[in-house]
Amino acid sequence: MRLFFAILSLCGLGFPLLAATYSDPQHRISFQYDDTLWETGAPKRNDVETLVSLQRRTPDKEGDTTYFSRLSIVKEDWSKIKTVKESKLPRLEAYKNHAAEFLKSQRFDILSAAVRKTTGIPDGIFEIVARQRDFGLTFQQVGFLEKENAYLVTITVRTQKFPEYQTEINQILNSLKINNP
Repeated sequence: MRLFFAILSLCGLGFPLLAATYSDPQHRISFQYDDTLWETGAPKRNDVETLVSLQRRTPDKEGDTTYFSRLSIVKEDWSKIKTVKESKLPRLEAYKNHAAEFLKSQRFDILSAAVRKTTGIPDGIFEIVARQRDFGLTFQQVGFLEKENAYLVTITVRTQKFPEYQTEINQILNSLKINNP
């Protein structure tokens, strides 16, 4: 059965192979993505450190030259996130609540928010899907903690394209992992 899916993928049918791997040896994070659909952008440094920034090679809407779906991973010291540091909840649950509250403050409707186990991140992740009311965007976020760092992966897509991109987004997020030192 796996061979069948691999042949379909190689022929460009059905399930695409994720041809590129992003790997950050310093932070030991990696994930796979389809480099025929996504290209890297310049990481930014704000009050949090952006480790990687990708954008889709084509706009979400035909004729739109300004908005492309994006993926970013940011890192910050979790102990500086006051609501996480002072919470009585487990750290990952507190980080999920912190991220959800921030999205709500930016006029997002939270569609789902959950903590779950995954094979690539030993201590588990949280996942949030939220819709921004004003700009027609849907965010899918995955957050996790590793030692003293909090990581937040955000994929931003125009809401009308989100169902179409869902399989691709899940493939990227499911390939996310922390590599052994």
